[in-house]
Amino acid sequence: MRNEISEKDLIDFLTAILNVEGQITLSDFKKRVRSSFNLSDYDLSVSKTRPNESMYEQKCRNLNCHKNFPHNMISYENCVFKAR
Repeated sequence: MRNEISEKDLIDFLTAILNVEGQITLSDFKKRVRSSFNLSDYDLSVSKTRPNESMYEQKCRNLNCHKNFPHNMISYENCVFKAR
């Protein structure tokens, strides 16, 4: 049984990407998460509140909505995460 991906896992991964690449679109970030993590059945299940997204995609989008990433290091505008 795999554990579901957490927002902390996503923030750590996003920070690592931004440290190397400087920026990434939300769409590309979601693709990278899917290819880089061993996602659980729950992560891959369809969101009940966003039927066009998987749960892991909703969590990626929620990083900005919940404002949980370090704003002194990361900005988000027009669906692009950028290193500050």
